[in-house]
Amino acid sequence: MAEQENFIYNTDDYNSFIREHISKIIHEKLIEVTPFNHIDEIINYFVDTDIWNIRTFGTISNFINDFQKYKGLKVNINFKTKNKNLRLELKYFCIKKLFTTEWAIGTFMSGPSSYIANLETFIDEEFPNIKSIRSVEFSILNERWRAWLERRNIKTIKNEFKEVVGKEYQMKTPIFMLLRRFYEDISTVFDDRDEWEKDIWDVRIIRRKYDIEYNLSKNEYLVNFSTINNPYFRKVVKSYFKQRILAQNNFSWSTARTYAGWIGKFLNYISNTEPNWKDLTKLSREHIEGYIDWLSQYVKGNTRKDANPNRYKIQSLTAVNQFIRDLHFYNNSHMAPNLPVDLLIIPGDKPRKVKKSHETINYIPDFVLEQLFNNLDHLHKEVQPIVWIAFKTGLRISDVLGLKQNCLVLLNGKYSIVTDIEKTYVKGHMVPIDEELANIIAVLIDNTKKHSNKDNNPENFLFVRYRGKRQGKSYEQGWVSDQLNLLARRKNITDELGNLFHFKMHQFRHTYAIKLLNNGTDIFTVQELLAHSSPEMTMVYAKLLDETKRKAYEKAVVDGVFSFDLNGNIYEISKNEEMPQEIMEMLWLNHKLSAIDNPYGSCRARLNGNCPYAEEPPCLTCNGGSPCKDLAVGLSEMDIAKYEIHIQSTSKMVEVAKQYGREEIAQKNQKNLDRLQDIYKTIKHGNIIFGRIERIQPKQGV
Repeated sequence: MAEQENFIYNTDDYNSFIREHISKIIHEKLIEVTPFNHIDEIINYFVDTDIWNIRTFGTISNFINDFQKYKGLKVNINFKTKNKNLRLELKYFCIKKLFTTEWAIGTFMSGPSSYIANLETFIDEEFPNIKSIRSVEFSILNERWRAWLERRNIKTIKNEFKEVVGKEYQMKTPIFMLLRRFYEDISTVFDDRDEWEKDIWDVRIIRRKYDIEYNLSKNEYLVNFSTINNPYFRKVVKSYFKQRILAQNNFSWSTARTYAGWIGKFLNYISNTEPNWKDLTKLSREHIEGYIDWLSQYVKGNTRKDANPNRYKIQSLTAVNQFIRDLHFYNNSHMAPNLPVDLLIIPGDKPRKVKKSHETINYIPDFVLEQLFNNLDHLHKEVQPIVWIAFKTGLRISDVLGLKQNCLVLLNGKYSIVTDIEKTYVKGHMVPIDEELANIIAVLIDNTKKHSNKDNNPENFLFVRYRGKRQGKSYEQGWVSDQLNLLARRKNITDELGNLFHFKMHQFRHTYAIKLLNNGTDIFTVQELLAHSSPEMTMVYAKLLDETKRKAYEKAVVDGVFSFDLNGNIYEISKNEEMPQEIMEMLWLNHKLSAIDNPYGSCRARLNGNCPYAEEPPCLTCNGGSPCKDLAVGLSEMDIAKYEIHIQSTSKMVEVAKQYGREEIAQKNQKNLDRLQDIYKTIKHGNIIFGRIERIQPKQGV
């Protein structure tokens, strides 16, 4: 590559080289033919003219609207550096930013155009003879740029107050950052390697060739391998990641990003310990023990204050374990350790997972919801419909922002949202919605269709950026959360203790699930609506439901407690009196863990033993486990209704027993359920069952 660059620099072909890349951008991004006679005239103007006039942009279709809004006095952009190659590179840089809408005309004229003038002067003074901006190592160039600006009292650092968190941060100034942006863009011009060969992969480039899924609502485009110091290790890791990413089997782009960090740290530790290694064949248990010790020290000073160090260690060791295990496959067996991975990393190496109490589920209390919806009109207009959709569907924020123009369907007079669930790979997931939300979505669909084209919204998103760095992509998740927390700060939305409430979009999903359960929706329907891959994920909400049941139970007890006397008559033992807490607790625990439903109430016999009549009705079991000899089923017109109640009650017993891990109870009740269902199927068709047919045979003919 270096020889190719020198050839270009040392000939008159550099003009043609840059012209080719400018031409490519304009051909890709030009919306329609302009008053120029031919597209080549536009290209020639920008390449050959050193003074661009603002009015020229007003004649090009891409910039007409921007030009009409421009109220500035500056009309010319003058490229005046003596270095011809640098002048061409700056023109390419500006064309790319303008035609990709990263810069609007007004933005360009008020900021970057003046920054570029400073950069040109800097290069002419400090590096007058370079052939390209890339001729100087960036770290050297950047430090000299910083010093040059500061000598002229031009700030390189500024203090910026972020209202969303109520704090002031130090930020690098736009003029200082211009050099980095310029350097990076010019570097891409010369790097014609396949993306897989580079040390930093960009999913936007890979996706053009391969159908790689990634979260378009996040700015997580890059996977960085340059931090892996050992070149042999780096090459193997890149090969491994390429195969895992292309397989798309539980290895998303987001997973690749995090795994690269964890595996990179491990390999750098090994390189520091064994600097001459080119593979991991001699990896031993001692190396792993040393890494675990290093990892324990690392998490103390390098994780966020609110992060869980043990969770980081578990995830790191899991990634390393998988990587070492997979080295025997994926064409990297020559790198694999001689020892089996199970002798290198043992289960006891990972810290025990700390289970969170169900009380820590981060949902939005009604007290906060009321404040939010009372102030919703003050929330950013583009975020309001996102909040409504999240609240009324329980969709993850990535799935809300991924909704497309065909998401609204009408079936049997009822509206639903249909979308693909990225995390659990569910295609065509359907969530029922009310007519009010359907109307909101219908308006959004109509608006996006009016403003979208194949360039600014190729994916047909409902929530899309039509211009700028994120042109054609959905809103960014962090921006949505920031707008909610800005509202909370400005309108003082607090919890019941008076603390400022911090919103996270996933809280709406938890809130949706809890409200469904509290309104009587069964756990399996909630699982389906949330598109959970397993019922275990949904059961965490069911535990919260217990709290709601407990409150209802306590209210019923306070309203009045009754009992049976020795004759079986009902009498009141407590009314509007405070029930002792220990008795309340005992009653609740006994009911929750021991009671089972039957047609007469909830039986609590299992508290001190197994009552056969509670789980096996005497009429069906009193004859040595068989039904009573004198029992007849189906003679009464009410028998079918009776057995429907029996089956419903017993089915619930089995379900609850399984939920709480009481398999022995579930098995006993399942046996009874099978018996009840057999009887029901028989009598439902008009048949009659007699306990013992021979007992009525003597009566035949009477």
